Amino acid sequence: MEKLKPTCREIHRLVSEGMDRDLTLVERTRMRLHLMVCGACTRFNGQMDTLRRAMRNFPLGGDDGDK
Repeated sequence: MEKLKPTCREIHRLVSEGMDRDLTLVERTRMRLHLMVCGACTRFNGQMDTLRRAMRNFPLGGDDGDK
């Protein structure tokens, strides 16, 4: 039964790994079920999503405005 109930630590790992690779169907399902009942992990997932979007919008190229 413990295999069906992931810990918050495992969910944090899956959220982070999901940024680098596609999660398996089982991993995604376990994560979604956990997020439905755990507010702390839901907040963590939202924070990681915010960071991911901010980094995608971060300007690259070293242009610091000195021209």
